[in-house]
Amino acid sequence: MQNSPDSDLAGWYVPEEALNSKDFTQVFDTYLSQDRKTMTIDVIFAENPYGTEAIDRVPDIEAAVHRAVQGSTLEKADIAVGGVTSTFADLQEISNNDYTRTVMLMLAGTFIILVVLLRSVIMPLYLIVSLLLAYFTSMALTEVIFVNILGFAGISWVTPFFGFVMLIALGVDYSIFLMDRFNENKGMKVQDAMLYAMKNMGTVILSAAVILSGTFAAMYPSGVLSMMQIATVVLSGLILYSLLFLPFFVPVMVKMFGRANWWPFPNKEQSDSVDSDRTIGM
Repeated sequence: MQNSPDSDLAGWYVPEEALNSKDFTQVFDTYLSQDRKTMTIDVIFAENPYGTEAIDRVPDIEAAVHRAVQGSTLEKADIAVGGVTSTFADLQEISNNDYTRTVMLMLAGTFIILVVLLRSVIMPLYLIVSLLLAYFTSMALTEVIFVNILGFAGISWVTPFFGFVMLIALGVDYSIFLMDRFNENKGMKVQDAMLYAMKNMGTVILSAAVILSGTFAAMYPSGVLSMMQIATVVLSGLILYSLLFLPFFVPVMVKMFGRANWWPFPNKEQSDSVDSDRTIGM
């Protein structure tokens, strides 16, 4: 702020009598600290301060302040953004970082466990892909229900995190039920072994899905938005995985890879079966 008309164009001119007036001093007391070294600027959004539009604009406001002070005497000043919207923006950033880290660690751990249990690298890959497809589809359905149909502002920040953990954990169990039974019949033709596994484990998987669906449906009467959204993610994900991805997507992958399903680990039963077929043919 300039108080002389002879100064350069940086700032603006305020008459001396205005600076010394009682009303203007009240402005200083409102927006400046007692030592006049800390200043606050109020920014009022036209949007809902709790909504995603306002939260997404917090980085833009902070960047605008940094651009405004660049090249001025305030360039080295400490700049901070506070308020309800800023708090939710910080919470969103923290939750996104935690979510990304959790997803990577959980997928890596799941892959290693599946490799050890199934003695294969190929099967864990398409099983994880099927789980991710079920998760993202269930998240999309949840957003359609709560945002597009029920009119809520958005999905709670806890929903993707806990929905992913619960759905992946349950889905992995179902896939292990099916593929472990499939592995017990390595000596059979691939399609026959898959059909045998589905015939014997399909009822078990569907029963478990129905029971767990009822368990998570009990979260709806709570009336807590985040709990209802998590329940919707898990419910829709379980239904999709048990009725669509396990019966259709996984068998198609098994059929497509054939004997390569057990790559790169040696398959003794397969070798014995091939040798036996050659002996009979001779």
